[in-house]
Amino acid sequence: MSQRQVGSVISALVTVLIFVGIPYLLPSYLPPDIAQMMTDAGIDMPVFLNQMKILGGITAMIALVKGFVDKTSVIYLLASVVQNVSALGFTVILLGAGDYASLGLTEFTVDMEGAVNQIVMDMRVFVYLTVGVVALRIIQSYLEWGEAKAEAAPPGRIPP
Repeated sequence: MSQRQVGSVISALVTVLIFVGIPYLLPSYLPPDIAQMMTDAGIDMPVFLNQMKILGGITAMIALVKGFVDKTSVIYLLASVVQNVSALGFTVILLGAGDYASLGLTEFTVDMEGAVNQIVMDMRVFVYLTVGVVALRIIQSYLEWGEAKAEAAPPGRIPP
């Protein structure tokens, strides 16, 4: 195994540990009153944690694919694009408290001791910034892929 392949396996294992293992174990360690408070506030914890686990699994698989395919392969380019889009997915899930459709506009209603508090967090600017960053990262991935193809071309050949 090359150093790049070993690095991709380690990266995938760490990703699975953080984004799949922790959300899997979190409900058993979360105090019941905190879980109830989150449910009362409108956060569907099982759905939120399942979304994190799914995206974590996808990200781990992408890390493995990128480590085992050649950098000049179209599969490597597609894996880089999907990895950047999954980063956008993580941002939308976290800022939207598990609701993709809100795109960062999150509303909580907390009822405590006869008083009802409604909290509105508008984090859409961060989602928009992340969309811009992901677009730039996709362009960067394409340019790096093109550069790798040019470097892998035989001597004297004009790259496409």
